[in-house]
Amino acid sequence: MNPDTPPPSGPIGFVGLGMMGAPIAERLAAAGVPLVVHNRTRAKADALVARGAVWAETPRAVGRAAAGHLVFTMLTDARAVRATLFGRSGVAAGAARGTLVVDLSTIGPDESRANAARLRPRGLRYVDAPVGGSVDAAAAGELLVYAGGEEEDIDRARPYLEKFSRRTERLGGVGSGTAMKLVNNLVTIAGLAVATEALALAERLGLAKERVVELLLAGGAQSRMLEAKRDGLLRREYPSRFKLVLAAKDLGLVERAARDAGAGRRLAREARRLAEEGLRAGHGDDDFSAMFEAALARGRPSPASRPESPTTPSPAGEPGT
Repeated sequence: MNPDTPPPSGPIGFVGLGMMGAPIAERLAAAGVPLVVHNRTRAKADALVARGAVWAETPRAVGRAAAGHLVFTMLTDARAVRATLFGRSGVAAGAARGTLVVDLSTIGPDESRANAARLRPRGLRYVDAPVGGSVDAAAAGELLVYAGGEEEDIDRARPYLEKFSRRTERLGGVGSGTAMKLVNNLVTIAGLAVATEALALAERLGLAKERVVELLLAGGAQSRMLEAKRDGLLRREYPSRFKLVLAAKDLGLVERAARDAGAGRRLAREARRLAEEGLRAGHGDDDFSAMFEAALARGRPSPASRPESPTTPSPAGEPGT
């Protein structure tokens, strides 16, 4: 299908109306695309149903209603994707031959390839198409789509993808889209982890945080991510645009992919450790910039480990190692 060709008039399916899935589906609905939707929590579909989308009780019903067209999935992790596609009430159980599944989730490249292999004998097509960008970018239709799959399948999905993205880039066969997303997220998450440790260091050195951020953004350390997170970091408030628990999950995927490819993964491991410290401190549902709280806490002695008097020797070693 040429990108300029109007999409089919029949409905398409959408499963997964979470923080990113909901604004993406809203963009499709606003563009006049007829939707059949399902989500684990029905209430999250109410706004779309009010706009004319049809509610389906199961992913299987979504697959059936798509009638050989296309089904989007946007889910938390590979386990959720497998259950949605291959469970007893999964999409594959109801979809007609020729249906194209476009998975927008962030999972491992190996997991994307395994999904495609399981769908192929059923006559179902598969594209992995994770997205780059925040909730705000999704709402504005400004996401990047990293697509992996056959060119004809990506072209078939492109008229829909363009409703919520500013660019769709095919990286290669199935699995290459998720591979690119992991590469992107390593830079995005680990880069911000470094920034949070730098700001924690600045605080220990007695520097004014506001001035430090201003000068970082004015020089060679400038980054779009630091600029986007600046206000929250300065206020130590973390309204979620990408949850810390998902950032930790993605860094785990990066580590596994790097291990399988024989590539270095030290920075991914260190960033994941910082993220997991934030999780243990109760910031899992906060934005991933809440790694700053973990960075601030590093090296602070716990009450039990504090010296009882000024004459008690300090333990050897660098704090935070």
